[in-house]
Amino acid sequence: MNRPKSSPVYLGFPATSPAGISIAAGREHAPDFPREWFEFTDPQDPEHVFSVDITWLESFYACQFGTALCPGIDSANPDVGCCGHGAYMADETDREQLYDAVQRMPARFWQRRAEVLGDFDLSQPLNEEEPDPTRAPEPWLVWDELDGEDGEAEPALKTVVREGACVFANRAGWPTGAGCALHQWAVAEGEELTVVKPEVCWQLPIRRYEDYEERPDGQEILRTQIGEYDRRGWGGGGEDFDWYCSADAACHNAAQPLWRSQRTELIALMGQQCYEILASHLRAREAAARAGVAWPVHPASAHRHQSADAP
Repeated sequence: MNRPKSSPVYLGFPATSPAGISIAAGREHAPDFPREWFEFTDPQDPEHVFSVDITWLESFYACQFGTALCPGIDSANPDVGCCGHGAYMADETDREQLYDAVQRMPARFWQRRAEVLGDFDLSQPLNEEEPDPTRAPEPWLVWDELDGEDGEAEPALKTVVREGACVFANRAGWPTGAGCALHQWAVAEGEELTVVKPEVCWQLPIRRYEDYEERPDGQEILRTQIGEYDRRGWGGGGEDFDWYCSADAACHNAAQPLWRSQRTELIALMGQQCYEILASHLRAREAAARAGVAWPVHPASAHRHQSADAP
């Protein structure tokens, strides 16, 4: 009996990896699909170029942490979402802002506060000497390693992990609920998420990647990419997550596209003037879409675009 040949499906990850299995099962979309990028030069710096994944920013993604739609990246530890690895400090400013946040955050928001702080004196200022891996950092941080620009491992500070999650992750049963203590405090009392949370945490679901490159004329420029914080953004370990949200259509249920809902975060990543350049371009695309122009869309948000276009 002759059977039609089936076309192989490219998953973007090894078929036997948790990522490949999740994509093959239809829980997530594969990561490699056509994307549109918007590129422009920073008006204040002619040697700084932004490349922005507008396919992602026009998606209707929304974080589902704390709801039934978020089973977590580790099926054995579903309550902590993607907070199981701890957060690396982006730079010394990130560390200083976290120190200030811990000093000011009321105890009722942080489940592990007494356990983590012990007899640590929060009234003392942060030691502003150059970070030294031979010295113990503040009790909510620990020395680890990250790959440097040359690919070699370098010392890096990250939040401590206890019982399978960042020490700032509250568990079910805590009065303020399960979730990030810093996030809960910020939302409840009007603090800026982009100030009180580690940068890698408030960036999600957006990822900023910066690197220097040489133009054909020999001039070195800085290129900043703004795009989707997908599995690959987590490095090689991203394919080992049992599930990931950014490519799951169930998580694309926001009332507004990302470039509107994440305005504060994008301004923090790009600056006000550059965000306005981006927003102006995307508003023009919205107007064109209402006039019947069909733009490529993120596959996980396709259902939202279809419903928005329906008469």
